[in-house]
Amino acid sequence: MPVTVKPPMLAAALLCCAIAFAGNDDKISKEKIKYIDKANMDLSVKPGDNFYRYANGGWIKKNPIPASKTRWGSFDVLREESSKRLQTLLEDAARKTNRDRKTQVIGDFYSSGMDSLAIEARGYQPIKADLARINGLNSYNDVLHEIAFERSNGIGGALFNVGVAPDRKNVSRYIPNIGQGGTTLADRDYYLNNDARSVTIRNAYKTYLEKMFSLTGDDAAAAGMNAAVILKIETALAKAQMSRIQMRDPNAVYNKFAVRDLTATTPNMSWAEILTESKIMGADSVVVANPAFLKTVNEMLASVPVQEWKTYLRWNVIKSAAPYLSSDFVNADFEFNKVVSGQREQTPRWQRMSGLIDRTLGDMVGELYVAKYFKPEAKDYMVKMVDNLQSTFAARIRQLDWMSEKTKAKALEKLNAIAKKIAYPDKWRTYDGVVVNKADFFSNVRTVSAWQYNYNTSRMGKPVDRKEMSMTPPTINASYNPSNNDITFPAGILQFPFFDFGADDAVNYGGIAAV
Repeated sequence: MPVTVKPPMLAAALLCCAIAFAGNDDKISKEKIKYIDKANMDLSVKPGDNFYRYANGGWIKKNPIPASKTRWGSFDVLREESSKRLQTLLEDAARKTNRDRKTQVIGDFYSSGMDSLAIEARGYQPIKADLARINGLNSYNDVLHEIAFERSNGIGGALFNVGVAPDRKNVSRYIPNIGQGGTTLADRDYYLNNDARSVTIRNAYKTYLEKMFSLTGDDAAAAGMNAAVILKIETALAKAQMSRIQMRDPNAVYNKFAVRDLTATTPNMSWAEILTESKIMGADSVVVANPAFLKTVNEMLASVPVQEWKTYLRWNVIKSAAPYLSSDFVNADFEFNKVVSGQREQTPRWQRMSGLIDRTLGDMVGELYVAKYFKPEAKDYMVKMVDNLQSTFAARIRQLDWMSEKTKAKALEKLNAIAKKIAYPDKWRTYDGVVVNKADFFSNVRTVSAWQYNYNTSRMGKPVDRKEMSMTPPTINASYNPSNNDITFPAGILQFPFFDFGADDAVNYGGIAAV
């Protein structure tokens, strides 16, 4: 159900009734900003009784959750404004005739996604070739070949997750990571528990499955049988998955195997072949999050009939494609997700497109975003802020009387090694090889999805780029990654109420601390 996300206390206190933004040409005047606005507080509440309500009560009352959202807080207000900025950039890119490559790519991608008439006319035609190919599979080895093909061609993964990431115990090198997966519902408990919410979600999921199979040509009886097959396979996979709590243990999910040894433990799966077909080259070892899960998959490959695996793979194609097909698929997808999330109205098409392009071509649209909405001097200022925080932290470490000198030296070494990723990257990705067709939205989605996957796997054998940002510039978020020892503040979060280039230092340190 929708959740009112109360803004961080300091951020709520800073948030004005009307959000103001500073672009290149409209610096916020200090006279217009109320950094602490009493209208956002609830002064009828005693601070000692409920300080959160005291600090945020007025803001919460004035900001009900919109029907198209599942949560609402100060971060979400900024995300809404950021998506409108992206809409402006994308519509401008779509209208221009004399364009450079990045403007052409994002403009034509946006145009293709906004062409609802063309999308409606195609129905599920874009995935018919995939469904026909799956229908021709004859063995579980064929199933594994198909899964690898789908990954590297932007269709989506199935059964287990595969990707390339820095080795958490040697962050200078990349290593393949193999994780549990293969299920549709967000939590294994939804398959296994019998509480009211889990039962409601399972029933809605069954209805959703039947609807989707019927939209691709199954009669009611076949759709019902296929839905039962999916629930059977995914429930078996869910039983073998670790819980969310178990997954929080970094040591429990770091299990390093030589590729040949992993194959020995799961003999129905030739991992050298799987990795090669998944475009992961030159790997001699892998990190497995849940070895027991892979053993279950290994057993199921031989025990589940191939016909049922074909049904499972059909579903994998349908569900990954649904948001980009005609409205009957999009609406069925939303109706199910409405039960899970509580979102009452579908997100507008323009906003879905803005989010899709930010996720898949984030540096292309991000470069335009920072040129229009972010000052280079603000990046320099934010870098200095983080430098000052590091210096202060270092001074405090040196003064600790309970920490040994040897431990202090290690702590300072790690502190000084933090990679700072502020606002936008020093070097923009160019998305070489990405070609979009203004008249074919679905093909464009597959193209950029395949590019993203193959970009990830192409990093094998290369040194880890500690300057590479994991968030796009317009992102309203920030992070510290303990495995990589890096801190990220995208340009999107560096705006009022969390950051204002024209404000006093105290305001900015407080705002960023709230983030």
